[in-house]
Amino acid sequence: MKTKSPATQIDPAAAFPDRLHRPSNADLATTLGEFHIPLAQIFHRLRTLHPDVTTAWQYSEQSGWYQMHLLKKRRLVYLVPKRDNYRLVMILGRKAVASLQAGPLADRVNQRLATARRYPEGIMFSFTLESIDPPLITALLEAKLAH
Repeated sequence: MKTKSPATQIDPAAAFPDRLHRPSNADLATTLGEFHIPLAQIFHRLRTLHPDVTTAWQYSEQSGWYQMHLLKKRRLVYLVPKRDNYRLVMILGRKAVASLQAGPLADRVNQRLATARRYPEGIMFSFTLESIDPPLITALLEAKLAH
């Protein structure tokens, strides 16, 4: 007989823990304050290059509301807002990573690969307020879209 796992607790640092209140982009900007500026620049560049990129909010029992950036139904990047921080996550396939390793940001990509988590669908790159690297994130998104 299977035993039930304990109820999952929501992250106490979640910026938007209330399941009944879907945040808006304005809520996100207000919550992150000045820390939103580099993210806004990254996403503005993404939408400039790919105007059909959309955003959607989803709720998770572990992290509260988070935002996805999508190209049609393809998930490009996840933004998990937290109080005084955030986590930006994307998963890239092997071809995309290989193209980055042959490019001008190869050293930074290889440095990230040393600690990256690997999944069957690809390699996870994760950034926080302390580790944000807009040129690298832009390159990762462009590689993801190209492969």
